[in-house]
Amino acid sequence: MADVAEVRQRVLTMVEQARLDAAEHRARARVDEVQARRFIQETATPVVQQVLSILKVERLSFQLSTPAGSVRLTSETHHEDFIDLTVDATQDPVTIMTVVSHLRGKSVSTTERPLADGVELPQLTEEHVLAFLLAALPVFVAR
Repeated sequence: MADVAEVRQRVLTMVEQARLDAAEHRARARVDEVQARRFIQETATPVVQQVLSILKVERLSFQLSTPAGSVRLTSETHHEDFIDLTVDATQDPVTIMTVVSHLRGKSVSTTERPLADGVELPQLTEEHVLAFLLAALPVFVAR
């Protein structure tokens, strides 16, 4: 069996490293969260607004809401039907998560995934938002 003093030292080293890592993560997350919220407000929301305008012209009833750190497109006929982009500061790194919720019969199907898997926050663009919306909307408009 290992020496108690050696085990103790290794455990204490691990605890200290975990605390340092957590502090670094919190500092990084604060900066990234600001950037992610800016992306939602300045990039994602205008794209969703454009898509909403086109849907309304085509008599597809959706409404837009922008709670802090997110943008949501919700069906006016089935409130369980929505598409959401939101800042997830619990992820490392901070991520723009998407949620698609769709009422099927009496059950609700929900899918959650990053906006663009493998793409870092600074590289996200309007095109990522539009591609996501175009992939998510068919289930709502094909009724």
